[in-house]
Amino acid sequence: MNSAAALAMLQANPANFLRNYPLKCAGAPAPLPDAANFRQYHINKIQGDAPVVPGQKVGHRGATRPGLFGAKNISSFKLAPGPTVNGAVINHAHVVPMVNHNSDLYGCLNLHGVITAMPYYRLDANHDGVMVTGELSGCCFAWGVQGVDLVAIHVQPVGGISADALQLALATTGRFAAFPAMPLATFGRQEYPAGRASIVGIRTAGAWTLYAQTSDDGFNTMSGAFRIYPGVFTRL
Repeated sequence: MNSAAALAMLQANPANFLRNYPLKCAGAPAPLPDAANFRQYHINKIQGDAPVVPGQKVGHRGATRPGLFGAKNISSFKLAPGPTVNGAVINHAHVVPMVNHNSDLYGCLNLHGVITAMPYYRLDANHDGVMVTGELSGCCFAWGVQGVDLVAIHVQPVGGISADALQLALATTGRFAAFPAMPLATFGRQEYPAGRASIVGIRTAGAWTLYAQTSDDGFNTMSGAFRIYPGVFTRL
């Protein structure tokens, strides 16, 4: 599968794509809190156009899926901003940036430990229906429903709080300043006890669906794939 086919499958049949293909997600800044933020993104094979090992699948990093005659090597992919070689372009991806719980680390927005009046990043009906956020590595992704839009944030547990405690706090007392009565749903360390997670949003027929992949080896392979919104978390 080349990058153009991967993007088409991700948008048309995201559950099937995310069940079968590891997808790393690189983050990007989103300078406008309390608004939708868009940036050009690309989907690429994770190792470009050359096999990692001669004779292996192009872009392969150890991922497999069941085949008719046993396990089948498959390509791995990455969503990232910036230049691309033979990648497929998403001209206006919705971006939810990482923010810090109580730190200025990496130059990210610092919440100063205040999660009861946070900014949000909107997923609306404008532009391409793909949402991207950086990989979760102890972080927690939180969201709420505002009409036909979603409002979301990606919080890193730095500055004196554990990953588990951050998720519990966001799930119980986390609120957006603009929507103080809106409870937040979360995906965090409780759902991926080790390793990393990717969160991807896809809008089809005017409605957003959120998906998650988990991995214990940097997305060489997956440990799980889930639909996390709407409804209860469901393994793909």
